[in-house]
Amino acid sequence: MKKETILVIGSKPDAVLPDIVVKKIYVANGAAERAIIYKIKNPLTHIISITGKTALKVKEVRSRIEKLKPNEIVSHNGKINLREFFNNDWVNDVSHRFLNKKGIDLQKKYYSYLTLRVADFGLIFGSGNILFGILRFIYALFIKRKPPMGLTTGCLSILMALTENEKSEVLVAGIGLKGGKHYYKYKGMFPDYRGWADAYLIKRLPKNLKSRLLTTDIDFSKIANIKLLKNNII
Repeated sequence: MKKETILVIGSKPDAVLPDIVVKKIYVANGAAERAIIYKIKNPLTHIISITGKTALKVKEVRSRIEKLKPNEIVSHNGKINLREFFNNDWVNDVSHRFLNKKGIDLQKKYYSYLTLRVADFGLIFGSGNILFGILRFIYALFIKRKPPMGLTTGCLSILMALTENEKSEVLVAGIGLKGGKHYYKYKGMFPDYRGWADAYLIKRLPKNLKSRLLTTDIDFSKIANIKLLKNNII
């Protein structure tokens, strides 16, 4: 029996989007806008927007989530008051759940603390300058005593899709496991060190999770050794 497909969408520029009808979609931050075409195809598609309070303060992100009007919003840094960002009618139609500490408790179910800490080496190898990276690493871990960075919102969305849909395959679009810009105009960048950490962690997903992944992104496919979907694309 063919597995049902769950779609995860990120904000990488020039993303290759699959031309399929799905019952459930997870979208990270401003990539919410990309899910609208699937909602038009199938109004019954259940769409989950993963974001956080910091992202919702950014107009370019918030407006895209508002335009989509997902079925659910998952805030990854604790419960938030959605009425700070959206009008009452909008909020009343959208359910809200939350994860604490950027979903680190969920991540600890599948990664050891050591693995999460090693991913922080992205601060060294993804900073463009090793010396600067070492200083940044020391500052973050030993002076600020920050917890592990863990997965970014896009890759956290992948983990959520995998763990909440255990009998489904998860198709990833618009996530490349590299630093760079978002497809929409936004002064913020997706830093290389977060891309390095994401790549390190996705490659080390438990086999029973990773085996259900496929992607339309060639970088994601090569870096994480995930099957590349070449057909049925927009």
